[in-house]
Amino acid sequence: MTHLFAYLLAAAITVPPLATWIYYLIVRRIIHKRRNAFLHSVQTTAVFYIFSVMIMLQIILQHTVFGYMIGFLAVLFIMVVLMHYKYRGEIVFKHVWRIFLRICFLLFGPLYILLLVAGVIVTFIRQ
Repeated sequence: MTHLFAYLLAAAITVPPLATWIYYLIVRRIIHKRRNAFLHSVQTTAVFYIFSVMIMLQIILQHTVFGYMIGFLAVLFIMVVLMHYKYRGEIVFKHVWRIFLRICFLLFGPLYILLLVAGVIVTFIRQ
């Protein structure tokens, strides 16, 4: 059972668009509203995109980017908290976390595709 979980997690990190699509199909059957199912799947699978981009950057640059990624995500989270406080006057961390995950999906989704193409090009150039 643990091997199955490890394989599913590895597949989700390796191919996050597929994980997003499968998760969307599952949630769609439960929620029955397309918009809510899409937002839920985006919020849940954003973490896979973050890890995937981090791994791809490490492979392409041949340098550890974990610290930079943590710093970037911390600054992004602080910006979301400050913007939320500016517009709402109070901080509701449930809303802040949802907004943060949606922004991460919007940033790391296209970055995943760009790094995928760049990784293929770099692999051909290095050989």
